[in-house]
Amino acid sequence: MKASFIVAGLASAAAMIGVGSVAHAETLSVNTTVAPYCNVRLANVSSGTASVAHEAEQQVANLELACNSGGSAQLVVNPLNGDFKSGPNLINYAMRMAAADAAFNIATTDATPGDVEGSGKFTRTKVGYSQPLANGIAASFYLNVNVAAPGPAPLGQTFFPANAAPAGTYTESFSFELSAI
Repeated sequence: MKASFIVAGLASAAAMIGVGSVAHAETLSVNTTVAPYCNVRLANVSSGTASVAHEAEQQVANLELACNSGGSAQLVVNPLNGDFKSGPNLINYAMRMAAADAAFNIATTDATPGDVEGSGKFTRTKVGYSQPLANGIAASFYLNVNVAAPGPAPLGQTFFPANAAPAGTYTESFSFELSAI
């Protein structure tokens, strides 16, 4: 009798732990989404306004460029006027951009409309995905107001050298746009 209880007990235990039963499996799928972004941030100019002295080339702004485009990224730098303006008075300048990724560099150039790129806008493209660009890269923007005028001023306006211009506040605006293409 003792032996029959042991066999019956083993059969019950086997049924409880599933020995000889059908196996079951579960599947878990996990997804995540990375939102696309492309932006330019002025890193050292909190108000969006900077001053330039009448000296040689000088750094005017530090920028941070960031874009996680799976394709290419395009930077457009657009000087509004191509000259500093105060009423009818103009001061010519040259600009330059030096970025951590050479694809975004702009060599020293006069920014008058009709510049060497032909549009007044400066367009640079980084082809393909870039991990450093997704993390954010530094770029420095430079101006030099001690450059000769490119020729006669537009009708009703006059070019002056920066160190001999009539008193006034001369302004120029730049837009920086980084986008996925």
